[in-house]
Amino acid sequence: MKVGIIGPADRALAWEKHLAGHPFVSEIIIAANLQKIGPVDACLLLSETDANTQQTLAALKKGLHTFLISNLPLNLKTAEKLYFASNEASVRLQFSHWPTLAPASQWIANKIPKPSFLQIVREITHSTFLESNSTHKAFWIDELAYCLKSINSTVFQISYNCSRLSGKTIATHILLQFDNGSTASIYINTAAESDSHRRYISDINYGIETKVAAQEIRIMRRLNEEPLFFERKKFDPATAAEQAVVKFLKAIRLKKVTLYNGYDLLQLNKTIEKIKAKV
Repeated sequence: MKVGIIGPADRALAWEKHLAGHPFVSEIIIAANLQKIGPVDACLLLSETDANTQQTLAALKKGLHTFLISNLPLNLKTAEKLYFASNEASVRLQFSHWPTLAPASQWIANKIPKPSFLQIVREITHSTFLESNSTHKAFWIDELAYCLKSINSTVFQISYNCSRLSGKTIATHILLQFDNGSTASIYINTAAESDSHRRYISDINYGIETKVAAQEIRIMRRLNEEPLFFERKKFDPATAAEQAVVKFLKAIRLKKVTLYNGYDLLQLNKTIEKIKAKV
């Protein structure tokens, strides 16, 4: 299979390392834009510009399996176009939602495929927040996308509230209730005393707490009436990109859905619209 990498040369070379030597890849072609890529079967789009959605649509319409490595497109009409375009072309579409693609997250998804309880607390000092060039909304959307993907059920009720000082949002709390009985809670504070990012996810067999930045997890379980048993695992955050590419290629080869696909993006944007209606 020929794979194209479209984007700035320095970033393209970094991603080429993740493809090189893969038995499913016969040739890697690097180009600045889609028009110059030539005949390929799949492509990695590295665009960080507002044109990345149009490039993705163009790649899908050309029948290319596409991995968009950029911010998630946050527009309902755009998400619908991407979802239907990939379905009509019968190609695989993957987005770089790193909370989902992270090594610890993937391990947890295999261990707890149907969580019943999910709680996320992300606290950021205000200086860190100002230096991040991100928005308060972007932080909770990232966690919302993770919750929706992890629980994979229809949201039937949403509770949203925020703390605002002089018109600026400082903290946000979101509670999601799903048709399958699961719940997810998201708390974001961008004026905290210290930085902390933890997730707790469980089903009837396991409870797993994650220190997200360090990619460290603590697993707890109980056998019959025995005391709680604890185990720890640590994952290398640096392997996230390579694993994401490998899983993308595997989805193409096996004709399976990708790790974060057009349907996931569509459900995220639909849920964001519901939250907007409550703000």
